[in-house]
Amino acid sequence: MKNYKNLFLTLALAGAILTACSNQDAAPKEDAAGNKTETTESSDSTKEVAEEIKGVSKDNNIVVDKENQTVTIYANFNGKFLTESTRHLVVSETGKFADKPVFKSYTAPADFHQALLDIGAEPGNNMTPENAEETTSEGTPLDVTLYWEGNEDGVDVNDFIVDPNGKGVDLRFTGNLDRANDKKTGCLSCLDSCTVGITSNANYPYGSVEKAKTVEFGLNEELAPEDGTPIAIVYSIKG
Repeated sequence: MKNYKNLFLTLALAGAILTACSNQDAAPKEDAAGNKTETTESSDSTKEVAEEIKGVSKDNNIVVDKENQTVTIYANFNGKFLTESTRHLVVSETGKFADKPVFKSYTAPADFHQALLDIGAEPGNNMTPENAEETTSEGTPLDVTLYWEGNEDGVDVNDFIVDPNGKGVDLRFTGNLDRANDKKTGCLSCLDSCTVGITSNANYPYGSVEKAKTVEFGLNEELAPEDGTPIAIVYSIKG
């Protein structure tokens, strides 16, 4: 009987210790000055809501509005291109060139291509490896507007991308679906005409940035957000 009483007392003591520890974890903590502070944990859903912009997020990364002829995709800004140049404007994380763009997207090239078809855009499909350096992208012209938290009015891509030659970005629905599927670079938007990118800049032939070096694109530092900022990129058929 004595053994049972000892066992009961031991279990009761253990329970009391566990309860005290639990209450201590839940209690407000003190900072270095002795002030009590509340500890709160943010849930994944809260974080996701905070990163949603213009109806898109990392998980819901593309929205098609057929009535207004717009395609909106989610991306993150790569701040290293404030000091480096690139020919890659938007590339999907699914591609081999995911580390090369100003904006890393989460939308596959095939999905982006279909979305542009859905809003009535027509692909040019005129770029080939044989003619790339002598011709420029054709296809439906597109306006591109960038949005992020604190920039609800949007910034035109030609205000964000700096072309020292003054030509700017004339983005076209280049097409290239078969080549995009084959090469798997992930390219959605290129800053010169391209044989792989779904959209590309008709103001420069392929190779203008990396080979001929006739242009070195930069970014408008006064408009640029912080590195990693969630971005909504809205493509619309030019009116």
